[in-house]
Amino acid sequence: MELPEKILIVDDEKYTRSYFEVLLREAGYTTESVTSGYEAIKRCEEDTFDLVLLDIRMPDADGIEVLKRLKEIDFELSVIMITAYGTLENVIETMKIGACDFLTKPFEDSNKVLISIKNGLSQRRLKKENIYLKRQLDFQVSGIVGKSTKMQAIFELIRKSASVNSNVLIEGESGTGKELVARAVHQNSPRRNKRFLGINCTALPENLLESTLFGYEKGAFTGAYKTTKGYFEEADGGTLFLDEIGETSLSFQVKLLRVLQDREFIRVGGTKTIPIDIKFISASSSDLHKRVDSGSFQLALYYRLNVIRISLPPLRERIDDIPLLVDHFLKKYTNIMEIEKKDISPDALDILVNYRWEGNVRELENIIERAIVFQPEKTITVQDLPQYIIEDSKDKYKKGLSLSSFNKVREEFEKSYIRELLNKTKGNLNEAATLAVLHPSTLYRKMKRYKI
Repeated sequence: MELPEKILIVDDEKYTRSYFEVLLREAGYTTESVTSGYEAIKRCEEDTFDLVLLDIRMPDADGIEVLKRLKEIDFELSVIMITAYGTLENVIETMKIGACDFLTKPFEDSNKVLISIKNGLSQRRLKKENIYLKRQLDFQVSGIVGKSTKMQAIFELIRKSASVNSNVLIEGESGTGKELVARAVHQNSPRRNKRFLGINCTALPENLLESTLFGYEKGAFTGAYKTTKGYFEEADGGTLFLDEIGETSLSFQVKLLRVLQDREFIRVGGTKTIPIDIKFISASSSDLHKRVDSGSFQLALYYRLNVIRISLPPLRERIDDIPLLVDHFLKKYTNIMEIEKKDISPDALDILVNYRWEGNVRELENIIERAIVFQPEKTITVQDLPQYIIEDSKDKYKKGLSLSSFNKVREEFEKSYIRELLNKTKGNLNEAATLAVLHPSTLYRKMKRYKI
């Protein structure tokens, strides 16, 4: 189930804003309105919109300049210019910058306005889908899924960092997919045919971590019965991934810094210097810069590691990707279990979209796998989700209720009510309309509006 497309209305006239709000909400779109160009720029920096209706003349800013800034923020964003002063020069200039259409006040034909908006949204979808498909071809081996603007930016960073030998630092909360990104960098680099080795720095005590990475000579310590290569040697020519690098001791950091600087090392208990050619990728779920400030992380090592920084957004900041991720995990685990592909009910998906996801993508993947195991039927429903997720989503809805507009609350109620009606009547439209005391055509229009 796709989330409703979001449209930002930018006009200093209240009447124009109200006209578009009513027209677009009736058509099933999510809308937001601002009164100035500066507000429009701020909102597009904070959130993702599918289309912007932008007045070309506003008191605080020139609409053409605002258009230029919006296209810098999101090149694929569809923007339709609106004005009461349309001229051929304006049309040509805005089209060159990237506007997809031009509407002139007064808007006498609402159908033509909706056609223009639908065309603009179609252009946006096509651009995003083309970019998404192109990039997914590159990263599908790594299992990275996402078509939101934030993930497209991550894909671009992966591509750029894969083409050079510079060190990469990946930061992000636990469960955001740091190792997947590291593997994607390796698999899209010239080193793809060499080894990718990864180690979690918190999984081993310091002495064992050091011998695992550096290797050791026979007799270097009790139990060292033979000379053994470490990860530095094994990954030579390839990529070494050091996960949770921020949890290592200062003494270990000094030794690692020397390896990064000199591109050579000595095995534990040895005297021979061994040169290496490795791409280093490190990751941390904590802010390494803050650790530098607190004195628990070496400043020099931080700068060595942080040549290219990839900051992964938490799942709650990329909710547009949740339906796509759900579908991905449904396919993944039904294939693994060799069972028929399952789908998910709209209500269950709504709950997943509204959940806070402290465990990020990893938590979502576990939830979908669990639901597949316990649901013998084809469709995963609300009852198949853990109770704590259902309660959390309800709490989130209740907290947001007092801050929502009347129209928003009414829409949520109507969607929930219609779904309950259809569930009760087993999808019989006429019977549902009779229970609701509505004409069947009215109920059908509402179902179409809410994409039920």
